Amino acid sequence: MFDSAITSNAIMDFTLREAERMWDGAEHRKRSIAQVASFAGFRDNLSRPMSQFLPRDIHDWRDSLVEQGVSRSTANRYLASVSKVFNHAVDERVINTAPRIKFYPTEPGRVRYFSDLEIEQMIQFFNERGDTWMNDMIVLALKTGMRKGEIIALGEGRASISECGDWIYLPADVTKTSEERYVPISNPAARDCAVRIVRDLASQYTKKRFEHRWNLLKREYARNDDTYVFHVTRHNAASKMANELQVPTVIVAEFLGHSSLKTTQRYVHAKPQTLRDISMQM
Repeated sequence: MFDSAITSNAIMDFTLREAERMWDGAEHRKRSIAQVASFAGFRDNLSRPMSQFLPRDIHDWRDSLVEQGVSRSTANRYLASVSKVFNHAVDERVINTAPRIKFYPTEPGRVRYFSDLEIEQMIQFFNERGDTWMNDMIVLALKTGMRKGEIIALGEGRASISECGDWIYLPADVTKTSEERYVPISNPAARDCAVRIVRDLASQYTKKRFEHRWNLLKREYARNDDTYVFHVTRHNAASKMANELQVPTVIVAEFLGHSSLKTTQRYVHAKPQTLRDISMQM
């Protein structure tokens, strides 16, 4: 065990030593190290042993980011990187306990989306744990907007992949609207995940195991964020279709199996860049 009273146990020294073990991807690692460096450069944090930090030290830095103009959602991403370092230090027995970090709550009434960083964190987290079945569920949901229950039905054999391999057939008894639906999976990543789910999910999934895995992920990256739920993947799918692919709302609704356009309109509001692109073409 490291001596908690020496500066080689300072947060930045520890982060640089352990970076490759905490973050797999080079870009993710570089970004996360920069976020931790922001915390390390705050006040006298650079030279303090990790064991001496209290939650208020982290919260003061968090608040200073927002005062400098950083959005609360971005500040939460910085907090996630710092939280990762402290939790890893506990796993490595460098410190006994990690500070209990409070994340900013998501703005009430605002539809939640997972950022690219959050998705990257999910995939890395479950890959490192060997829970690739969780990643298959996440990726299929992101690519198709399928509900969790619909994905489980595919794994249980109550839904099926077409012979051509381009569609998932959801019978009426597994959809929320009680209407059958065909979900396209011509996207190679979606198709590969669907095939593995048919083959493997029944031997891996239980409600208890899923909730346990998801809670571990949430503890790592989104403590106190009640909006960090699997269903958000469906919001991501709707937003991508509407904003990046500029799919008409009525088609998005059909793709996702919404019974009402009002449901779809809740989370397909155009991004500012999309509106600017449309304006340029007028």
